[in-house]
Amino acid sequence: MTSSMLNYLFAIHKLCGENGEIRSVDIADEMHVARASVCKALDRLTDNGLAYRDDSYKVRLTSKGEEVIGLYFTAHAFLSDVLTDKLSLSKENAEKEAVAVLGAMSPSTVKKLDLLAHGITEA
Repeated sequence: MTSSMLNYLFAIHKLCGENGEIRSVDIADEMHVARASVCKALDRLTDNGLAYRDDSYKVRLTSKGEEVIGLYFTAHAFLSDVLTDKLSLSKENAEKEAVAVLGAMSPSTVKKLDLLAHGITEA
């Protein structure tokens, strides 16, 4: 999982809210990127089974995308808090740095971080 893909997943998750779907233009506005960049990212997310885009350009996360968000969301919050509390980074900077770090981690390491965030240590 790259940090770029994570940023898009987090944006989609944030914007979907109750409706469960959004327009690609809303993602572009939220992330301050060009619509062409969103289209390329959505192609990658779709190819990886993480998002779905219908004929009317509505976007939603797949069940696999929701599962990934569940794992990375907790790890992101935990890591952001550590960077804020222990390294005195601003909340905004800590959140950006946490995405960058998580994007470089293997899924198994993210899972371990998720478990640690829930107070579970491996034997």
